[in-house]
Amino acid sequence: MKQGWWSLLLLLALLPTMDVRGENIARIDRIQPLALEQQAGQRAGLFSERRFDDGGATVRVIGNGEWRLEPTPGVREPLLVFYHPYTARVTVLDEAEGTPRRRDIFSADLDPQYSRRALVFPLQGDGPVYVKVEGARYPLHVSVESGPSYAVADLWHVRLVLPAIGVVLGVSLAVLLFWAVLRERVYLLYAGAMLFQLLYALCSYGEAYAWPGLSLLARFGAQGIWGTGTLATILLVYLWLDYAGLRRVAPRLAWLVRVVGAYGCGLTLLLLLLPWPADKAWFPDIANALFLLTNAIALVTLVVAWRRGQRHAAYVLIAWVPLLVFTMTRALRFSAGERAEPWLEYGLPWVLAFTAVVLALGLADRMLTFRRERDRAKAHAERDGLTGVLNRGGIEHRLDWALIERQREGIPVSLLFIDLDHFKQVNDRHGHALGDACLRAVTRVISQRFQYGDQLGRLGGEEFVLVLAGVELPAAVRFGEEVGERIRRDCASVEGVPVGVTASIGAAHARDGDTVTSLIARADHAMYAAKRAGGDRVVGEDALSVPSHTTKAPEGAPVD
Repeated sequence: MKQGWWSLLLLLALLPTMDVRGENIARIDRIQPLALEQQAGQRAGLFSERRFDDGGATVRVIGNGEWRLEPTPGVREPLLVFYHPYTARVTVLDEAEGTPRRRDIFSADLDPQYSRRALVFPLQGDGPVYVKVEGARYPLHVSVESGPSYAVADLWHVRLVLPAIGVVLGVSLAVLLFWAVLRERVYLLYAGAMLFQLLYALCSYGEAYAWPGLSLLARFGAQGIWGTGTLATILLVYLWLDYAGLRRVAPRLAWLVRVVGAYGCGLTLLLLLLPWPADKAWFPDIANALFLLTNAIALVTLVVAWRRGQRHAAYVLIAWVPLLVFTMTRALRFSAGERAEPWLEYGLPWVLAFTAVVLALGLADRMLTFRRERDRAKAHAERDGLTGVLNRGGIEHRLDWALIERQREGIPVSLLFIDLDHFKQVNDRHGHALGDACLRAVTRVISQRFQYGDQLGRLGGEEFVLVLAGVELPAAVRFGEEVGERIRRDCASVEGVPVGVTASIGAAHARDGDTVTSLIARADHAMYAAKRAGGDRVVGEDALSVPSHTTKAPEGAPVD
């Protein structure tokens, strides 16, 4: 995470050195009277009517209306460049050429050798140029550039922007594949939100209309950009709700985010798509107001969720706040008629890539958290609460898996059925608390001394089974003898009370066609043979009449 921050800061520090933009305009004069511009309703984002005074030699921004530009003489292969035209339509009349040229970022006939971050008009001479601007919502930066210099700068633009686009696109498609397999909604919301954020950025830069397939969006014009941005905001709202668990941690604030960000933006998007009202000039101001309000409420909600221990809200804040700052800064600078500095122009796509990567890391952490919770729940469901070893369901599942491996890989499987001798007398004489301590002592002996804790299970009462994968029956019998000897020695006294715990053990070996039930039944049968022989011994299923311990019980000894 820290390396990602340092890489981003290094990139932003280097960006100011990449600016090769020049002005090369001696004078800008307004032709259209100011009153006509006021009637046209020049607006800039959330700001009220904006006036553009006559420029003179110091002003390099122009708004809606007609202008007369005088390029500085002597510029090599001059190009008249309008940066970040967004929805503006620009018509240029070069007296040396004599034919008006009208262009916007939606035009299909833009010169393919340049990117669409600007509208480029080659000039034929040093004479005055007449410009008409229509539909501009932000003041346009205008400059006369040397053709070779602009080509170098534009190549830098492409080289800097394309890798960021590739990062966002690649990560989003990878997460979309996760959704296709896992079918968890948060992955689909992530992919949708990031892809529509990327599409909105590409439409704003104009690059989307040069891509195969996406060029169809040009027919929607500015409304396509507005609709894409609104849909991206709606998807982000639902992503934050699911990703950071806001409904659970801060339900009231989450409801407010959903109402304003999802329902409010959804209603404006519906009105944008409907044929009525026909005039859509109201949409950007309303959409921007909802965007600001949604982000403010979401920011407060995420901070509250983070303070309440929701760690994934912190991922959202780390990823999203830089993108929000860049987006708002860019909009404010354009609205104020200020130029987009290189750190802002190129920082935005890279911050979007940073957002995509951090959120993807958060998804991985979220998946890891859910897996740990699942494993804890599974372990709790499979473990015996008293002894900590596997319960009946857990050990039967392990044995079933071992039988599957035997059938598939030919790995031998043996089973020891362990029953403590005369355990009822321990409970009757010393109480159930000491009896429970004896059970824990027995499981401790088997688990720690023989390192088979994950293969030992308690069927109930004082009955245990031990699954021995990769062990043939003779070796299982010898292993059972060692287990019995350890129990006899280490459990003779428990918590300072002499109890003399011993065990009768039956050993069975898996055969073709065996099931969990049949294998346990044969081992249980061998165990009862050991008890009938006097207990404290091991009996294999292949030699039920031959006890493995030299001590024999007298005739008629009770069996329990």
